Amino acid sequence: MRGRLLRILPLGVVLICVGAALLAVGCSSSTATRFRYVQAATVPPANVDIEVDSKTVLTGIGFGQTPTYQKVSSGSHTVGIFLTGTTTNPTFSGTVSFASGDTTLLSINPFTSIALAPFTDDNTVPASGDFKLRIIHASPTSGNVDLYIITPPGSIAGLSPQKQNLAFSPTGNGSATSYFSFPAGNYEIVMTQAGTQNPISGLDASYNLTAGQIRTVLILDSPNGGGPWSQLELSDLN
Repeated sequence: MRGRLLRILPLGVVLICVGAALLAVGCSSSTATRFRYVQAATVPPANVDIEVDSKTVLTGIGFGQTPTYQKVSSGSHTVGIFLTGTTTNPTFSGTVSFASGDTTLLSINPFTSIALAPFTDDNTVPASGDFKLRIIHASPTSGNVDLYIITPPGSIAGLSPQKQNLAFSPTGNGSATSYFSFPAGNYEIVMTQAGTQNPISGLDASYNLTAGQIRTVLILDSPNGGGPWSQLELSDLN
């Protein structure tokens, strides 16, 4: 009997290990894959409904509105953008690949040339006492910008920008900064014409950012295109 127990015990250990491995895989695969959508397409502005694989997941999204994250399985999905209340003739239809984690989808350009631009979000918790921030250039008409992040009251005179020559892209490629990390506090984000310290009207805004927060700030046209331009704050985490 003792010999049988000794032979059975390793098998039991193997089964326990396999079970633990399966649990670990299960935990990994349950990591939420999510997306959020922002309607930034202009001329004319319109409310839209969003379909994923022919299923309506968002309705009545107006210009500059920021719905919360929606769950979606990882992999490729067909995303359709429809004028609210319609189910035919989408203003956009295309395939989007969702990796594990979070994605921000922006509809950009005027509606006549609308595109859907995906941006991978990094919602890992900032270092203790810090917040994280990135900027996405979603304005077709404001031109390339230099980006200053300062503590008010202050001036950008003599300072170097945190990001130079950030450009809009009609596909979204290269139009986002990396994530900046700063200690919690009050900050002013000033955007100037690239290569100058001439602030762009409407692209100067102040924020009170606390420890643990993650924020994305969009550069937007007015709803009908062109200025006045604005910054739109998205709450990514906390």
